Amino acid sequence: MNEAMLMLMTQVDDVPGELLGDFIKQCETVGARNIQIVPAITKKNRPSYLVYVDIPESLEDDIAILFGGELGTWGYRILHAEHKHFDIQRSTLVLKVAALDDEYEFELRAKTISKAQQFTRVKAEYEDLSHICTVFREKGLKIPLSVLKAEVEGQILKNGHQAVINVSF
Repeated sequence: MNEAMLMLMTQVDDVPGELLGDFIKQCETVGARNIQIVPAITKKNRPSYLVYVDIPESLEDDIAILFGGELGTWGYRILHAEHKHFDIQRSTLVLKVAALDDEYEFELRAKTISKAQQFTRVKAEYEDLSHICTVFREKGLKIPLSVLKAEVEGQILKNGHQAVINVSF
């Protein structure tokens, strides 16, 4: 049921950033799980990039074609590594925000990350937090995303994945 995963790596030294951005989008469309592009320096002090793509094994040919066609690479490496996953608990909460002499309700997705039944981290979904900040900016209240994130994640850490989380500004 769980398909084997591969980490493909290639090096490019003659591709502009705009093409790399398009390459990332194409990899995502094909089904890549993760893409990392790391700037590097190669022989003769030339700038280059190391491109890492984490994929299900069945996508190797699709990504290889993108490597050759889009990036012009002459080949790629398969890095043999084992990926260990954390235990992720996803939940959707109601976030009640008291601000501007009123109370607002938003749907908020969050994840709790743990390993061996030991909690490691809470992460509220960026898109949901960004939307909430945008709503308040349009009403004239500037809540920095980092402040909202810290407040929400602190409440989830303190109270767990309750159905309703309350914050005030």
